[in-house]
Amino acid sequence: MLMDESTGRTPWSVRSMPSLACDLSWLLSVAARPTMQTRYPQLAEMFNGREDLADCVRGFWGEGSEEACFTEMQVLAHHAGALAETDPDALWDAIERAVATVPADLELPSESPEDRATYLERFRMLKESPELVASYIQLLKDVWAPVNDMWQQALPLLGEAGRHVVAQFERDHALDPGLQRGCDILRARVPSLMADIGSGRAELVFVPCLFFGSSMYLEFDGLVVLGTGVSQRDGEARARTESVARRLKAVADPTRLALLHSLATAPSTVGELAVLFRLAQPTVSTHVKVLRQNGLVRSERQGGRLRLSADPVAVEALLGELREAVLAGAGMEPGETGAQSAARTTGSERMPATVVERTRSAAPVTA
Repeated sequence: MLMDESTGRTPWSVRSMPSLACDLSWLLSVAARPTMQTRYPQLAEMFNGREDLADCVRGFWGEGSEEACFTEMQVLAHHAGALAETDPDALWDAIERAVATVPADLELPSESPEDRATYLERFRMLKESPELVASYIQLLKDVWAPVNDMWQQALPLLGEAGRHVVAQFERDHALDPGLQRGCDILRARVPSLMADIGSGRAELVFVPCLFFGSSMYLEFDGLVVLGTGVSQRDGEARARTESVARRLKAVADPTRLALLHSLATAPSTVGELAVLFRLAQPTVSTHVKVLRQNGLVRSERQGGRLRLSADPVAVEALLGELREAVLAGAGMEPGETGAQSAARTTGSERMPATVVERTRSAAPVTA
């Protein structure tokens, strides 16, 4: 099952999980809304040559449903205990099974009365027509198939992003204002939701989504689901920080750092360093090898002897990359304080460059 719905919850029950159903909801919205295809050309490319599929999504629920989202799919996945499912075949089977047993009177507090009525009507239509269910499942399969490999490969990134969001919430016990942007119902319910989560009456689940613009809000009895966007830039940022971390590890050893300092002061041979630091030459050679492999030390043969020196350009680059990795996310310039950064950079400028769609419920919220 997706989550433990027993009565023995502990206060501040919060966790994260990837969700194929939630990421699929965003693709369905892009397929159904031409305006979003224009604003998200990379996602729209997934429907190049498959315009007929986008038309099927847009018209599946009949005339006038072009701007409606497929929240009923996420509700069915939750009802089947498969909202956290990452295997597509298992998800399709779970959704199909859920049609027969999903209640016809769900409260769905995250939805407007009009949207709730729409989704309940869709449940009724699905219950009455096995043929419609088969067409519905096939549509989900067709939309998801081209992106499944990409999404499966991104699961480690999604897991890491989820852990980061949970850690931030556990530290601050506050929701990122970006999650609330564009969603009137969520903004209005935040105080009561925080009270329920803080008292243990509700569980909070963050869903990092690869295909989202910014956020998503779903609420069931005793469960709040918030989807947060994860962009390709997160993967690129991780690659950069891994490079920085590897070089920082090279100088984290006190002996290597002292050797690097010495070599920045005066070029030396391994033998001279061994005498200076009272170390065995093999030990010095091992430390120097690590520094050289990370590009922090260079060598030059002089008079038949290999003299080593610190590479000032590489060391300065490491310091600059560390500064960027730590401060760039806060919108800070070198030498700038947090207060100065806050005064210079607005909240909207720190948000991803996405757009606002009129959304009040579980449809993907962009900001």
